[in-house]
Amino acid sequence: MTGPTRALDVPIVRTERLVLRGFTADDLEPYHALFNDPEVTRYLPIKGEPVGMDRVEQAMARVEEHWRDHGFGIWAVADAPSDRFLGQCGLNVVEEAGETEVLYELARDAWGRGLATEAAAAAVRFGFDAAELRRIVAYAVAENTASTRVMEKVGMQREAQGIEIFGLTCDRYAIEAAISR
Repeated sequence: MTGPTRALDVPIVRTERLVLRGFTADDLEPYHALFNDPEVTRYLPIKGEPVGMDRVEQAMARVEEHWRDHGFGIWAVADAPSDRFLGQCGLNVVEEAGETEVLYELARDAWGRGLATEAAAAAVRFGFDAAELRRIVAYAVAENTASTRVMEKVGMQREAQGIEIFGLTCDRYAIEAAISR
């Protein structure tokens, strides 16, 4: 497999600086690079372990399947003017928790400019307005203060600490639909 040949019929969400869109075959290499950057993955379950291209292709296939099954999912995040791939952001059903999470991973050269907050806020709005979700959660290792700041900036509040999920000990943040509007 060489990744998707075209973007699945995924809604495109535009923000001031970003485009959240379906993944394409052109995203495969930068997506692979994203998950092979130990700084990007140090707080993720893979914890900086090398990720092969086959695993990235499988992840892209799961993203497409999630969109088909749920009507929402994870987008490729691209720079609005150039369409350069920056990372991923979106909504994912966490089967083991019975909830939908917002998640985001951006390449290091996109850090420190508020882009993760911009993307996450757009995903949360989509979740409540288009997908009609009533609640969205997010998980982060407590030491990942950059991620927890994003959660707080999009209106999420910490509701639990020390939860074991994804093989990690995380804090859970949440936002309800009524709060976001």
